Amino acid sequence: MSRTRRSAFAVAGAFLWVLASAFASAPAHAAPDTPRENDSHIMIMPPAPQETAASRAMAAVSPTVSPAADYVHTTSGNPVECTSGNLCAGVWDPAVGKYKVFFLYRCAQYSLSYWNGVGQAVNNQVGAAAFFYGQNGQVLDVALPENRPFTYDWTPVWSIRNC
Repeated sequence: MSRTRRSAFAVAGAFLWVLASAFASAPAHAAPDTPRENDSHIMIMPPAPQETAASRAMAAVSPTVSPAADYVHTTSGNPVECTSGNLCAGVWDPAVGKYKVFFLYRCAQYSLSYWNGVGQAVNNQVGAAAFFYGQNGQVLDVALPENRPFTYDWTPVWSIRNC
């Protein structure tokens, strides 16, 4: 085979390899880890917690945050949109038998009341980490801005700083 023909095959092969690589990697770039609309993330709440005799015996009190923040109630499996700029946190609300999803937008340290059990969160803020604090003010976790919701046990968390 002549040197020119081998060079032509090498160029054609390299071109096909680059073309194939572009098509093979396109879906990975086009589809983020969670469904998104604009700069929003979609949260899907986990299955509802199982009731026990102890949980039925306790008075059902709705979880709250202070300072107050917007929220919605949703059932397991239903999508909740977390728009850009929010730390969204979902916790089970035994008073209504649904998840209560808070939208923590304003920069503050939010005190949590009656947050128990497993829920979800997603940090959809722009460049700001969120800090989860325990009873004595110790940092339990840091949630970096990511493109996916995560499951979280809220029981030991007493406050959240979203900035």
